[in-house]
Amino acid sequence: MSRGLGTEFITSARAVVADPQTLIADGAVVVGDGQILAVGPRQPIKRRFAGVVEQVLEGQVLLPGLVNAHTHLELSDLAGRIPAPSHFTEWVLELGALSPASGRTDEAIAAAVTAGAGQSIRYGVTTIGDVSRHCAASRRALRDGPVRVVSFGEIMALGRSRNRLEARLAGASEWGDESDFLSIGLSPHAPYSVEGPALQQIVRAAEARHLPLTMHLAELLEEREFLATLGGRLGGDWEVMRRLNLLDADIPRFADGPVAWAEHYGLLGAQVPVVLAHLNYPSADDIDRLARCRAAVAFCPRTHHYFGHDRQGRHRWREMLASGINVCLATDSLASNPDLSLLGEAQFVQREYPPADPRELFSMLTIRPARALGLARHIGALAPGYRADLVAMPLPAEVSLSIIPVLEYLIAQAPSAEQVWINGGAAL
Repeated sequence: MSRGLGTEFITSARAVVADPQTLIADGAVVVGDGQILAVGPRQPIKRRFAGVVEQVLEGQVLLPGLVNAHTHLELSDLAGRIPAPSHFTEWVLELGALSPASGRTDEAIAAAVTAGAGQSIRYGVTTIGDVSRHCAASRRALRDGPVRVVSFGEIMALGRSRNRLEARLAGASEWGDESDFLSIGLSPHAPYSVEGPALQQIVRAAEARHLPLTMHLAELLEEREFLATLGGRLGGDWEVMRRLNLLDADIPRFADGPVAWAEHYGLLGAQVPVVLAHLNYPSADDIDRLARCRAAVAFCPRTHHYFGHDRQGRHRWREMLASGINVCLATDSLASNPDLSLLGEAQFVQREYPPADPRELFSMLTIRPARALGLARHIGALAPGYRADLVAMPLPAEVSLSIIPVLEYLIAQAPSAEQVWINGGAAL
C-alpha cells in the first residue's frame, strides 16, 4: 500500500509523463491492487473515481519507473575503489583482489545487493536486469523487493571447466526464490569465458524454460582475436587465463568475430528475450546481423568512458537505433560507474553525443529496456493494466508543461526521486 492510502488511490501532480511522447498537465494516476487503473487529466479522473483518496504532489512530475536492463548489484560495495584502468584486463585483476570469490560471504553479497537496490530506487529505477554470479545469496536478498528484478544467473564454461556446465546451469536457473518482485534469467558471461557449444546448450535451456538471456558481447576489441586463436590479451597472454589454466585444444575456434559467433551458436536467434550488454565494437556487418534478430543492446555510456572505449571511437548506438535495433541505456556496476542513475547516463549521452532527442533518450530508460527484458506489457509506461511502478521527481514552476522541456529538465538535472511506488506500494 502507498503510505496508508489504501489499495486504491489517486496520485496527482503538476504533470504526468505517461510515456516518452505524452505529457498530461495537471494529471493524475489511479492505482488499484498494484495496477494502474486510469491515467489522465486530474479533474475528469477525480469525477470518475469520486470517493477515492487522493494524494496531491505539488511541484512534482509523475513518471513511469525507470528500467535498468544491465547492472551488477553484487559489486555495489566497490564504488570508487578501482581507479580507471588502462585496460579491462587490469580492472579484472583489481576486482579479484578486492572481492575474491572465496572470501565473499553470503552476508557481504546480500549487503552489496541491498545497497545497490536501494540506490537504484533513490534514482527512480524500479526494475533491474541484474547479472548475478552468487545467485543464491543475491536472490534471497531480492525476492521480497523492494525493487523489481530479473536475476540473470551468470555462467562460465570454457575449456577445462566445461565439465561444470551442468551444475552451473542448474544453479543459475534455480526457481526457488521467484516472487512478484523477482524473476529468473540466464547469463552466459562472455565470449572469452563461455565456449560456443556451451552457449548453445545454455540457449536451449533458456528456451525450454522460457527464461530471458543476457551476455556481454563485443565489449572488447580483443574478443575477435581470442575467438580466432585463443591468444592475445584475453587468452594465453592474460595472467588470469594462465592462472586458471582453462584453455585446451577442444575449444572451437571462430574467425568472424563475437557477434557472428553469437549468431552461429544460437544466441541471436533465441526465442526468448535477449539483452546484449555493451556492443562497444560492432562492425557494419554486425549491425546488419543484429537488425535481423530480436536481441536488444544495453549501452552503458559512463562505463564505456571509464574503460576508455571512446578513445577507440564513438559508440554506434545511433546507427543501431536507425537500423531498428532496440537499444537501451544501462549503468553496469558501481565498480565502473560513479552511481546507478539512469538519468545520469542520459545526461552523459546528451553531453557527449549531442544533439539527442530527449524523447528518444527517455524511451531508452523506459519502454525500450522494458521490451528488452520481456516486460513491455507490464512496465515502462503509465497506462491502464500496467503495474503501478511510479516515480515522483521535482519539477520547478519555470519548466514549461510540454513533453520536450520537461524531459530536457530531467535529463539535464538528473534529480533523485521524491517518492517511488512499486506495485502500488511505497518503495521510497
